[in-house]
Amino acid sequence: MLKLPRFKKIAGFTFVEILAALAINLVLFGGLITIFLSNINQYRISISTNKLNQQMQTAMVMMATEIRRAGYWANAQNDLNSTVNNNPFMASGTDITINAGGNCILFTYDSNKNGSLPSISSSSDDERYGFRLNGQTLQIRPFGSAFDCTAAASAWENVTDSNIIQITALTFTLSTSTIATGPGNKSIIFRSVDITMTARLTSDNSIVKTLTQHVHIMNDKFTNV
Repeated sequence: MLKLPRFKKIAGFTFVEILAALAINLVLFGGLITIFLSNINQYRISISTNKLNQQMQTAMVMMATEIRRAGYWANAQNDLNSTVNNNPFMASGTDITINAGGNCILFTYDSNKNGSLPSISSSSDDERYGFRLNGQTLQIRPFGSAFDCTAAASAWENVTDSNIIQITALTFTLSTSTIATGPGNKSIIFRSVDITMTARLTSDNSIVKTLTQHVHIMNDKFTNV
């Protein structure tokens, strides 16, 4: 009698085992998706934060560079051994002024180094400068505009774009230190301005940053009062 060969019984996966394997794979795949999405979100936040930081740093450098020059006068040597301060860039109405709210600063300096302060002009540098917060935008005073923190919004020019960043707070703080030089009431006033600015991205208000800058005024003020 012919005997048929015997085949080994091959064990397969049960339906329950297949479902369990699928469930494990789904959990692992879900974890990978979560990690991927988290990395994408962190990358987006990093890019957004860098964008905000760059915008703010540019504005801060501009303000600090200009404010540092406040009170410069090409003819300052003329006041040596004098009993008065004849500097027209440190006179009443032209010296560093910060408004009551602290979000606007006005100042002058001898930009063309000719020793005199020109009249207000829209055609050339009238050597009067200012920065202020208007709404959520940093503004700069252009030539010819009112040398006044309360000037109309349209009278000053925007430095930042509120469609990109919104400045929620801007503060200028003037600090002084007086050293008597004698004789009499002669003294030198050392001055500095601290700038604090807080801003957020318009596209994502959760991205917020605050910058501070200490600005030493290079031109000390002489007084005989």
